[in-house]
Amino acid sequence: MHGKVIQFKGEISNFKVKDGMVTIQLAADTNDIVLDKLNEIATGPLMVNLEASQTELISENQESH
Repeated sequence: MHGKVIQFKGEISNFKVKDGMVTIQLAADTNDIVLDKLNEIATGPLMVNLEASQTELISENQESH
């Protein structure tokens, strides 16, 4: 899919799966997103790439489960 791109810092505030459909609710600070561009993009089909990065150190003494 080719089209417009919007990038912003945000968090997944909720997600659910029902009848084979996934609903993802995102939360972002208005300073991190251009609302006019988001509105323009939301009028067509969407492709979403979610990326995450760890910003806190994990103690080396923690056991992995």
